[in-house]
Amino acid sequence: MQSSHRLSGVLALAAASLLASPFAFAVSSTTARPQLTSSAAASYTISKYMAQAGTIGALATDNWDPTGGVGAISGFTANYTVAADGSAGYKTIQAAINAAVAAGGSTRKYISVKAGTYNEVVCVPSSAPPITLYGLDATAANTVVTYGNSNLTPKSSGTATHPCTSNASATTIGTASSATFHVNAKDFRARNLTFTNSYVEGTYSGSNQAAIALSVRGDKAIFENVQVIGNQDTLYIGANSYTSVIRAFFKSSFVKGDVDFIFGHGTAAFYGCTIQYYGSRLGSSATSYIFAPSTQSTNTYGFLVISSTLNYTGSAGTGKTYLGRNWAESGAKGQLVIRDTAIGAHVRIADPWAAGTNGAAYSTSTARFWEYNNSGTGSGN
Repeated sequence: MQSSHRLSGVLALAAASLLASPFAFAVSSTTARPQLTSSAAASYTISKYMAQAGTIGALATDNWDPTGGVGAISGFTANYTVAADGSAGYKTIQAAINAAVAAGGSTRKYISVKAGTYNEVVCVPSSAPPITLYGLDATAANTVVTYGNSNLTPKSSGTATHPCTSNASATTIGTASSATFHVNAKDFRARNLTFTNSYVEGTYSGSNQAAIALSVRGDKAIFENVQVIGNQDTLYIGANSYTSVIRAFFKSSFVKGDVDFIFGHGTAAFYGCTIQYYGSRLGSSATSYIFAPSTQSTNTYGFLVISSTLNYTGSAGTGKTYLGRNWAESGAKGQLVIRDTAIGAHVRIADPWAAGTNGAAYSTSTARFWEYNNSGTGSGN
């Protein structure tokens, strides 16, 4: 902070310099914890993040506005119904999705899901029409899609795990294919559902690095009142190609994990969400990371967290958790803005951004991480 005895002319010059650049930091910024000015923050809004998609270098602008969310289920008429107890048309979510895909067309299909637990891996293939999948119970925790695959889960060589994956030659499922729920189609929407990965780390020997609950690879996905729960690598957002940009919008939702649990090279906004670090598995002495964006250096927008809450449960250590680190794959220079958000005491105050996965020390030249107008113990304000 500038001290009060500095000359007024110096203060005026500094303020003018800050306002001149869209990437200028507020006076209270530090090198380790950069803050946006109010003028710079105007470039990091939901509308800016959601405006473009397509091929990097030639992005198409459609000014997509997902802020209305999925909509009230009272206005939906189900084309397909699912109930694990057999009281509706289909017993599995995948069977209903397969029916919607077989029907084809470009008209949105609605799939209702009765409360219950659905122990299955689900693939929404790229050939699917627009689908809205929704739980009939307004409490998301009462309608659960769960499975326990991980990067180390064995599989037969010669056959892909399911149509949303490309791991036919592998003998283990792998990180990208470990998700319980895969969305490869565009225009997918979900409401009132919980997606979990129930894998227990240590089940297989080796590096138990990934067990994804939800993988979003199709453009213009909206999730409202959903829960996404896992440990490491809980939620993945990114197209099947690093040269492509897809968008996902999360509204009034809950994401829980413990290591790099929101990651990928896609563009996503989290509005009115709770992002919870789960400390029980790793313990209070562990240092961990919430976000791991791998935004390509030529893509302006990665992840935005706005008007949300970052909290913790379990034995998380005070000031032990990093907000994030650059997932340094394929020339990534991760991009993330956290703004107007309450940050809990689990987050490191002086230096909340960690070195990248390639070991490169954090700086604004190795990762594009900023904050604006946050509150709470972990915000340092």
